[in-house]
Amino acid sequence: MSILTRRTFLIASGGALTLAACGKNPGHAEPDITLQGAWMRLPPGGRDISAAYLVIKNDGGADTLLSAASPIAGDVQMHIHDMDGEVMRMRQEHSVTIPAKSTINYQPGGRHFMMFGVPDDLKAGDEIELILNFERAGAITITAIAGNGPA
Repeated sequence: MSILTRRTFLIASGGALTLAACGKNPGHAEPDITLQGAWMRLPPGGRDISAAYLVIKNDGGADTLLSAASPIAGDVQMHIHDMDGEVMRMRQEHSVTIPAKSTINYQPGGRHFMMFGVPDDLKAGDEIELILNFERAGAITITAIAGNGPA
C-alpha cells in the first residue's frame, strides 16, 4: 500500500470512528420513563396483602423493569393475569420488557404489583411510596394513593 493510499485509508477510518462515537445509535437510545396514575387497593379486612397499579410510559429507548419495592411492604412482586385454556391464572413475572416508545398499563385483571406484608390499617387517601427498578433508567419512585380505584 502506497503512503498516499495508507494516509487516505487512515483519514477515512478516523472519520468513520469519529462519526460512530459522536452519533447516537437509535437502537440504543436512552429510555425516557415516566410513571403515572399509581394507586393501591386497600387490603381486605384483616389481611396484609394488596395490589398496586400504574401506567409506565416510555418515550425513549427500550428498557427492562427488574423489580419493585415499597417501604410499607415486606415484599412486592410483579404479577400478570393470563388465560390458561378457559381459566384465568396469575403468575409472577421476574422482569418485564418495556419497549421503546411504549405504554404499559398495570391494571386490575392484567399486570399488577402484589404487595405482601402491608399494614392492615391503611385508609383511603393514604400515600404509599412505590419504587420501580429498571435495568437502564435505574430506580424511579412514585406515590400511590390507597383506595379502591384510580384517584
